[in-house]
Amino acid sequence: MMRFHPPSFALGVGSAVLLMGKKQHLRPVAVEIAALGLHLGRLGLALVERQREHAEDLWAEVVERARRRAGGPARRERSPRRTNGASALHGEPSS
Repeated sequence: MMRFHPPSFALGVGSAVLLMGKKQHLRPVAVEIAALGLHLGRLGLALVERQREHAEDLWAEVVERARRRAGGPARRERSPRRTNGASALHGEPSS
């Protein structure tokens, strides 16, 4: 069984009374601390996202280099064909 400890009880009651009395003074401090925490959290997420993009770019370079060494076809971006609209009139799909 736990025993009642009067000094701890008095400290708890005193802390509660002090906090209730200083609530108006502590509110701006709490808001500033929360705003700083939010800012640091967003900054941390931005750093993580930047590093993730860097890792993805690095991995794409590794895959491309491995493909070249294996002698496989290199991926090329296709540019769209220029048409004057005649192919669309004849039912040919344009890319």
